[in-house]
Amino acid sequence: MSQKKFILTISGHDPTCAAGMTMDVMVANKFNIHCLSVINNLTIQDAKKLHKIINVDEKFFKENLKNLTKNFKVSGIKIGALSSNKIIEETANFVKTKSKIPIIIDPIIKAGGGGLFLKKENLNLALKNLYPLATLITPNREELLGLTGFNKITDSIKKLQDLGIDKVYVTGNEINKKIVNMLFVNGEKKLEIKTTKLDKKIHGTGCALSTSILCNLISTKDLPKSCKEANKFMEKYLSNSLTTGQQEFINLNQ
Repeated sequence: MSQKKFILTISGHDPTCAAGMTMDVMVANKFNIHCLSVINNLTIQDAKKLHKIINVDEKFFKENLKNLTKNFKVSGIKIGALSSNKIIEETANFVKTKSKIPIIIDPIIKAGGGGLFLKKENLNLALKNLYPLATLITPNREELLGLTGFNKITDSIKKLQDLGIDKVYVTGNEINKKIVNMLFVNGEKKLEIKTTKLDKKIHGTGCALSTSILCNLISTKDLPKSCKEANKFMEKYLSNSLTTGQQEFINLNQ
């Protein structure tokens, strides 16, 4: 354990264990990195839908963050689904003290099967106080447009840049039966990766991709290279997904 690096995930608990904190832990393990976790919400969730969210007490959340980072040297932070203004504020205050390490935010607005994590008031606060602190945010196309209210990627990137969010990796953009992921830095497209579209919807891909980028970034210190390597990681493990009969899960046991 002493030879491993540590990352910290601030995320929710998905009881299917196909996304959220559990997925972050499993992905980090593939990179021989130990993932610490601070859960900010508990959910009633299944393969079909997010049914209910219970936010943890913000004092408990803050104490957990303080204790872990006092006792472990954290090399990077991944932030997933947030659902409370108080937790968003506490997370932003914490992240401000960790500016020397990479911080990847997956701005999850709703669960893949339906159900909102972020309401409008939560989203506005996150856009103003938290997302500008990130090394990179990783919205899929639908999340990007939801963040900005625009219907074009280029307009959305410009709006995020105006808010101080200057590094964005947009995933899931479908063009000519290909999935096109794009890295924008200071409003300019620096990387475009095309992959074959899979004829299935797989739960937890956003969590896995963003955590993979973080793990790569810790070792490479190169953002475009980290995005490329994360895409390769995802292609490998999405090719043989697990099925529940209702939804596909990422199969990391390969």
